[in-house]
Amino acid sequence: MNSLTVKILAALVSVLMLTTICTQIYYAVHDKHDTKEAVLTSINEDIPFQGVIIRDEKVITYDGDGILDYQYSDGSKVSVNNAVAKVYSSEDAVIAKNKIALINEEISSLKRAQNPGTTNYVEPESINNKIEKQYKELLSGSVNGDLSQVRKIKSDLSLVMNIYNIVTNSEKGYDEKISELNAKKKELQKIASKPTASIKADETGYFVSYADGYEKKLNLKKAEKLTESDINDVISAKAKAPANAIGKMFDDYYCKIAMVVKSDSRITEDAQLQMMLSNSKDVYDVTVDSVKPCGDNDENIIVVLSCDRIDYNLVDSRVISAQLIFDEYTGIKVPRSAIRFQGNQKGVYVMLGKDISFKKIDVIYEGDDYVLSRNTSDESYLLLYDQILLEVVSNKNVSESSKSDSTDTSAG
Repeated sequence: MNSLTVKILAALVSVLMLTTICTQIYYAVHDKHDTKEAVLTSINEDIPFQGVIIRDEKVITYDGDGILDYQYSDGSKVSVNNAVAKVYSSEDAVIAKNKIALINEEISSLKRAQNPGTTNYVEPESINNKIEKQYKELLSGSVNGDLSQVRKIKSDLSLVMNIYNIVTNSEKGYDEKISELNAKKKELQKIASKPTASIKADETGYFVSYADGYEKKLNLKKAEKLTESDINDVISAKAKAPANAIGKMFDDYYCKIAMVVKSDSRITEDAQLQMMLSNSKDVYDVTVDSVKPCGDNDENIIVVLSCDRIDYNLVDSRVISAQLIFDEYTGIKVPRSAIRFQGNQKGVYVMLGKDISFKKIDVIYEGDDYVLSRNTSDESYLLLYDQILLEVVSNKNVSESSKSDSTDTSAG
């Protein structure tokens, strides 16, 4: 074979190779499809808000001098003529009085722990199990910020541990310790003076140890007349207690909560909903009393809830941060623009390699521009990690196993 022929053949091979490469590049570029991978998504439909607590409240005042020692925790029920606070001449007197109360509790616990009637019929193993249980409860109360629960569990745990020490012979008794505590109590009694005055409740109701200046401006009758501006003013304002106010009373645990949120079809009058405060894991049942638009702002609505419950978290502040609780949905996220119909079947087209097939979807949640389809292992439905086609698909491009007599129709 002469050199000319070799050159011609080499040129033809080069042209063929170049043509093949160019063809592959062309199809690689022009045969791409616009797809989106099917992924699992969780949608939490809770609605966060800041709300204003409203009750019929009466301010308690005191015009005298001295240091106040409150007798009840906030939210406690108080009977008429019971002292909500006692007045002392000095802060040292109050501190001494409180220390004496703690010493009395400790003495009582130690006497009970060494009482033969308590220790003679107790097994160490059962006591040990109780210690472990109360220790876990103590940790739980600390994490949740429930100080009243922590104090009670701490007292109970101390008693049980003292009993355990006696039962296991780690301690023979607590008489020496009790004597030391009695001596300390006598020293404190020299400082602790009797109260100079008592501030009593003039009616039976629930007591809170602060006032913020809104006690007369906000009441149950005015709740549904509040405007968006009224609510926002209370939320943004700093509390300003009335002159000489030392707390307030209200006669019922019932309250209303006014808030401004974005319009939502799930919030309707008389709806029974649930609410969770941001500083507590407790769930509260609430009823929607009223819903009205915020003037010219169609996006926002004024909602008034009612709640038949009282605890420290609902009286701790005039303004609460909370959320309305709704269901959480988990499914495969599908863009609305990708939804197609084959006959009466709603679904999407997916690509596997070069094959295009139709797969059904089972809608469990609808968002503005997407839906969630139930996550399943059924091959006829959209599966996790399928490649969803976003473009319109011609029936001639669909694989034979997935074809139907209907043409591709976009979701309406």
